[in-house]
Amino acid sequence: MLDSWSANGTVAKIKYIHGRMFTKENYHEMLMRRTVPEAADYLAHSARYKDAFRDVDPNTVHRGFVEALLQRENFNTYMRLCRFQELDKLPFYDFLIKSKEIECILSMINNINSGLDNSYLNDLPGYVIKHSKVSLLEMSRAENYEQLLKILRNTPYYKILVKIPPLEDGSADYTECELRLRTAYYTELLNTAKHDFSEMQSKQLEEMISREIDCLNIINAYRMKAFFGYSSEEIKKRQIRIKTGTGLVKRLDKYYELESPEDMLEWVKRSKYSKGCKQTSEYIESIVRSSQFCYLSHILAQSTAAPVSLYAFMKLCSTEALNIVHIIEAIRYNADPSAVEKDLIITA
Repeated sequence: MLDSWSANGTVAKIKYIHGRMFTKENYHEMLMRRTVPEAADYLAHSARYKDAFRDVDPNTVHRGFVEALLQRENFNTYMRLCRFQELDKLPFYDFLIKSKEIECILSMINNINSGLDNSYLNDLPGYVIKHSKVSLLEMSRAENYEQLLKILRNTPYYKILVKIPPLEDGSADYTECELRLRTAYYTELLNTAKHDFSEMQSKQLEEMISREIDCLNIINAYRMKAFFGYSSEEIKKRQIRIKTGTGLVKRLDKYYELESPEDMLEWVKRSKYSKGCKQTSEYIESIVRSSQFCYLSHILAQSTAAPVSLYAFMKLCSTEALNIVHIIEAIRYNADPSAVEKDLIITA
């Protein structure tokens, strides 16, 4: 177990970088750019992303390229912070690497199911390969789900996915694969937090991670009801359910049982999952994620513990990247800046 005060240098570094993250004013200024190259140039001259875009020709960038650069910069920041005081010696601090591994596996499953030959390799984040214990490049050789399982045989993911039988055409049930992988991921994350850190820190992490799971479930359940007409029981079967020490596993059941997506949206607006959110948006994703952004910002401001600070910070970085990509896409298609600004994920 690592003494919380032994990593106070890491916490200070995190808060310094957090202070350079984009504000509401930065997003507004970027939205005023008329072309994608102008927006890329804005990023290249920002305190936050000037290093990531230093050698990039703004005239050659596009939405996918910007997104890849942002994700790489956030991942490299995460690795530097983990190594600064040798935090990466503890299993918990692999959380972003393992999350990226799952994304790659799901990308490959989608690639197999869709019959896309080069999609996986095109999207494979090269900066993750050298840090992963999974043969991410080798996965590209799989032509069907069974071959993918053979490649994953010596990894923890094999035991999770082998329980899902391949379909007749060699594909796999993507939704079931994602559900089991993410359930296993969060279960392990909570277990390692309990093992690696003090009782107080592990409880803080449990609360934060449990709320993250809730937000994912809330959004996914709404989509299932609104776009596919799933019943309450069908929705419940497709939710991430984690047994925690605080018994939070069933707290959203009443939400799942609501009759319509409109009822779900109203429930969210009255719940803690909209607290701190700017209520100008009518999209459940923006409401929930804005509230979560506010919650994580508060956690980071108050925390003196490295695991809590780093986990919250990386989630905030992910949201920042999502906002920037949203702006790039809006500029590309000449969307109304005021409408785009309304749905950005920021604090109220």
